[in-house]
Amino acid sequence: MKRKEFIKSACTTCALFAIPSISSILLESCASLPAFTTIADVEKKQCIIPIDQFAGSNLLLLRIKKFDFDFVVIKKQDNTYKTLQLKCTHEDQPLGVTTKNIYCSSHGSTFDFDGKAMKEPASRPLRTFKTLLEGNQIIIDLSN
Repeated sequence: MKRKEFIKSACTTCALFAIPSISSILLESCASLPAFTTIADVEKKQCIIPIDQFAGSNLLLLRIKKFDFDFVVIKKQDNTYKTLQLKCTHEDQPLGVTTKNIYCSSHGSTFDFDGKAMKEPASRPLRTFKTLLEGNQIIIDLSN
């Protein structure tokens, strides 16, 4: 077999094995989370989300107008909530969210849903915000 034919054959074989695994990663990252867009109460420095926004999901992508980065609000198993800013602690890049983790597509860092850096280059945890359930509303304190 000539060198050119060998390289072509090897590349085709590798592609056949790589495409299914790459496809599953891409599909997982494309799974859409419910999203909620709102305006923050500037005087009270807080954001209010109706509890029904979590119907069928434990994760909510939160967009607050006039904020540079999105947030993810996480409903924990004990019915408490946690809010993380989707801003990478490595180089202030926007983060993405899957059902398994939070990731930086710019440099490969990953974070768990407690905000802890799981894969470098980021080493610091994500910024968290005090989040409370009051009646049928989730209140996020944006003052910290």
